[in-house]
Amino acid sequence: MTTSDAGQPETSAAAPLAPEVDARVRGSIARQTMLTTLGVTVERLESGYCELGLARRADLTQQHGFIHAGAITTLADSACGYAAYTVMAADRDVLTVDFSLNLISPAAHQKFVAAGRVIRSGRTITTCRGEVYGVGEDGQRTAIALIQATMMAVTRMSA
Repeated sequence: MTTSDAGQPETSAAAPLAPEVDARVRGSIARQTMLTTLGVTVERLESGYCELGLARRADLTQQHGFIHAGAITTLADSACGYAAYTVMAADRDVLTVDFSLNLISPAAHQKFVAAGRVIRSGRTITTCRGEVYGVGEDGQRTAIALIQATMMAVTRMSA
């Protein structure tokens, strides 16, 4: 996993979002009750890029005390989905078609950040790649999961 000296994932210079796109994406995130139930926060939004955060909570752990893979998977899938959504037309919504996730380290940190980025975007299908990082007290990020996802633009279903 390539990270910068600051422990941040390497990203190409993404363009800032137009205010109406930013508002549309944040509005969609706010309406997704799975994310609000988990307490997911928007950390960063750019064109083709999304970072979502998750704080450790006892009710999100599995039997060994790590954050459950379901919560980590939701975070990763959503970061990729919203990265794709940033480059979709305003009359489209996003749905996940497929993803493959590898858990590469236990989710033992106090905070997690999922970074999703668009690899290729077409009229209907968008391919994304992402990582979930555990964030240490010093801000250093350690990769704990990797995802490759396929997203589909569908006719607008939400407000």
